[in-house]
Amino acid sequence: MTPPLPDVHKNAIIVAGHTDIAACDVDWRRIGGESRVLERRHLPTLQSGGVTVICDHIGGDAHYGYLPATRISTTPLQRFMRALDHALTDIDESQAIILAITTADIRRAKRDGKLAYVACMEGAGPLEDEIGYLRNFHRLGLRCLGLTHDLRNGVADGIRERSGSGLTHFGVHVVEECNRLGIVVDVSHLSDRGIFDVLEVSGHPVTASHSNCRSLCSNLRNLTDDMIKGIARSGGVIGVHALDFLVGDRPEPSFEQLMRHIVRLVELGGIDCVGLGPDILENWDSEMYTKVSERSRTINGVPKIELKFTYPEGMSSLADLPNITAGLIKLGFDDTAIAKLLGGNWMRVFDAVWHGGKPPAD
Repeated sequence: MTPPLPDVHKNAIIVAGHTDIAACDVDWRRIGGESRVLERRHLPTLQSGGVTVICDHIGGDAHYGYLPATRISTTPLQRFMRALDHALTDIDESQAIILAITTADIRRAKRDGKLAYVACMEGAGPLEDEIGYLRNFHRLGLRCLGLTHDLRNGVADGIRERSGSGLTHFGVHVVEECNRLGIVVDVSHLSDRGIFDVLEVSGHPVTASHSNCRSLCSNLRNLTDDMIKGIARSGGVIGVHALDFLVGDRPEPSFEQLMRHIVRLVELGGIDCVGLGPDILENWDSEMYTKVSERSRTINGVPKIELKFTYPEGMSSLADLPNITAGLIKLGFDDTAIAKLLGGNWMRVFDAVWHGGKPPAD
């Protein structure tokens, strides 16, 4: 028999700080003529996990869109705008999902038993070095911006670019404009130097939507102790990542190792800097995603990396999020701390950054 959910899990606003649903699954299924993809294919799993909010990346730097039903070649801007159209249309068709452009929308979704959808971008390639595009994307609902994916764009270098440079002049402008508009800046996938540049430039909380501790797992996608402390000082949040290769250096890391990342983050940055960013790929064709992802990572001579979307036992689905709550209780965290970790810290950042959904007057 499945044990009953603790009250803290049922009552919390639970935020999945990074998901990858729209960029491939909603996009290519709607191209194939399907409708209500989010509601039919993903909502039951999210509800099983008690999820209130998904921060879903709609497009960005990676070459999503190289699928049989699409054109052979598309630009990041074309892919983002097409996927955004599909995501917004899909939400419009749903009775149980709302587009969240304010924190009031999220709180309303929790009250009404609905899912709040936060539109995000993973890599600023669609900006095409034009700051006006960022303003238009905000008008269309963009509320979180991951500055890079793995490689270089006009904003900065990603973690797999050999030069490892930080923010460009345009990148500084983008961070400053995100602050003005009310868009959360996300440094996951950004080069080490770029992360420290953002911490220096941004006047708002800085987030790493899906990253872990490099001291516990050496992958460059994870954060050093100094980065963690800097994000915490900014008032930001780090979303704990569930993928095996970011949890442990050896194969098949355990659920307990995943929980150690939470404990380490709290030790370094305090209880207010930790959230969830599981990045779990489920309920859709992961083989297709792997092919698309590998193609996006091997263009222009970039060395190939093998991607295996595997997770610790007990955290292979967003429906498993109650296991995180149970693990936190076992570790001695009280209800107030658990509510912060499940979503309260993300909500504090959204409250601080989003300006009620509208940018301040010039």
